[in-house]
This record gives sequence, structure tokens and C-alpha cells, in this order.
Amino acid sequence: MNKKEWNIIWITGDYFIDVDFMLVPYLREHYGINIDWVVIKGYNSNISIDSTLDCKLYELKHSFRDFRLINDFKRIFDEVKLRNADLIYSNYVGVPTYYPYLFFYTRMRIPIVHAAHNVIPYAVWPKKLTWYVNFIFRYNKYFQLFSKFTAEYFKNKYPQKSYFYCPMTLKGYGKVTTDNYHLDTNKVNLLFFGNVIDNKRLDLLIDSIKSLPEDLADRIHLSICGNCKTPEKYALQIGHAKNISAHFKRIDDCEVAELFTKHSYLVLPYEAVAQSGPHMIAYYYNLPVIASDIEGFAERVENGKNGFLFKVNDKEDLIRVIKQVANMSEEQYLSIKENLNDYSSEHFSLEKISQKYINYFQTIFKS
Repeated sequence: MNKKEWNIIWITGDYFIDVDFMLVPYLREHYGINIDWVVIKGYNSNISIDSTLDCKLYELKHSFRDFRLINDFKRIFDEVKLRNADLIYSNYVGVPTYYPYLFFYTRMRIPIVHAAHNVIPYAVWPKKLTWYVNFIFRYNKYFQLFSKFTAEYFKNKYPQKSYFYCPMTLKGYGKVTTDNYHLDTNKVNLLFFGNVIDNKRLDLLIDSIKSLPEDLADRIHLSICGNCKTPEKYALQIGHAKNISAHFKRIDDCEVAELFTKHSYLVLPYEAVAQSGPHMIAYYYNLPVIASDIEGFAERVENGKNGFLFKVNDKEDLIRVIKQVANMSEEQYLSIKENLNDYSSEHFSLEKISQKYINYFQTIFKS
């Protein structure tokens, strides 16, 4: 089947829009593929969807706890004529009803490529998510994995399944249009960005910043920017630290470019991760990262060349790296950024990533 004859229905959850919003238009334009792009906006979701995107936007009328949600999915599937698709690419989770109903609706007769962002169960996962992910892996056949180490895990655990590895595209939010965060450019400005959950170890980062020697602490500033369900806990930990600013809120899309261009490093102190959206945003804006040496980061950070790694959950080693970057010359820092730019161009260009999708889709249509 010629690529221009492919009829693909591409389903994106609003929470994954930053993964697909550059990729889908690129696949349409450069490969001439017929993609019906469905974006599902969650019940009472406050995630904004760009009105210029050429997609079919559906807002769910029921919450994920309400089994009437199946009626929402039926309405969407009927309207987009899901059963006429040659292939469904699903970048949507929809716990707990979406995949059971998708399998039922299609009678499992249409190849469904599941974008597997959640792969290895983590301690912070609710039991329902663990069950749901295992259900998808058991009954679906085709998968995309976004990191090398999760692909290796998946291959070993599900050797009979078909998958391809392809990282997320770099996530850009346009040019700087705001001026809401005012930083001292004479300091090394560190950024923690994204939803605050326990496995991201913000507590370790705050503790490390507060433990810096006074002369070094005066040259370092940490901005914490993201939603948090327990801001009081972290505010208490921060205390009166003058070199830490906390913005516990959902960061508007229009502010993302400002944050990632005004800071010196993104800090990723996580103890567990499959792949990180903030990491890909940082690479888009050529912002080096300081990250724990877990596999999800180590495969994309060349330590000391395009960023820095520290031992996971090790406060003293994180302090060591912070000292190292604080004492770097401007010339050394610019060299890190130049190396990062080269690395991103080589590994994450839309052209190279989109070709991986095309190659995998071709293998499905030929099978």
C-alpha cells in the first residue's frame, strides 16, 4: 500500500499534545499521509489546545471515574469512522475504560499502535494504573517505546509483541513573548519544571541548595515551577531560603519559552523516569540539564559534554555537580551548549524521528 493511500486515525490526549503537535503536521506535509487527527480534551481539563491545529477536538462530558465515559468514546469513534481506518495510532491512556472499549469497538481487527509512555510500574503508581498498563500490554500487539531502556525492558518481558523505539520530538513552545520571571543574570539560575510528584525528588534538590556553602549559595538561584498537590510541605522545607523561588501552579504555555531561555540549567533529580517532557523542552531551547544518572537520562546526557549527571538520590553528589557548574567559565558553558545543540540536531530532528514512524507503519502494512 502506497503511503498516500494510508488511512491513519491518530488519537492524542490533551496531556500529550506537546508530543504530537509538531509531528503530525510534519508527517502530513512531508509524506502526504492521510491522517485524521483526533485530540481528546479531558473532562474539565484546563489544558489549552492551539486553535490553529488542524485536528478534530473532542471534549469529554464525563470524568474518568464515570462509566458513561464510554458513551463519549462511542460518539467520537462513530463520528471519525474509526472502523474505516487502516491503522490507529493511540497517544492516549484513558484509564480505565478507553482501551477496553477501543478493543471492543474495533473488534481487534485494526492495528493499534499504543504510544507506551508508562511501561515499568513505579511505586507511586496507583494499583488501577498498574492493572491498566498490564492490560494494554497483554491484549495489544503494536507499541512505541520512547526510551532505549524501556524498549529493552519491554522486549525482554513481552518478546512476542511488536514494537519500535523512537524518542519524543523536541518540545518547542515558540519564541519568548512574556517577561514574568526576573532573574539575576550574574547567578547560575537552576530550573525545576513540571508537576511535582514524589519520584521527582524535589525534596532532594531543595535540601541540596540549602546545604550549599554560603559563598556558593549566593551565586546560585533555584526556580521551582509547576503544579503541586502538597505545596505547604515544600514551602515548609524551603523556609526562608533566599535563593529559592517557588511558583506552585500550572505554568501557562506562553511562559514556557521564557523560563527555558532565562535559566542556566534544568535540574532533573528524579529517582525514576521512563522519559521526561521537560527534558525534551530543555533540548529544544538548548538548555543543558543536570540529571540523576538513571537510565532514562543517562542515555541522553553525555556527562560533562552536553550536560551533567549525578548519582541518583545522592545529595552530596548533586552538590558536587552544582559546585562544578557554578565554577565553570563562560567559555566552558558555551561549549556545553554548543555540544548540546549538535547532539539534539543529530538525534531529535523531526526528519529523523518522523522516518522512524514511517518505517514502522510500513512493516505493519506489509505484515
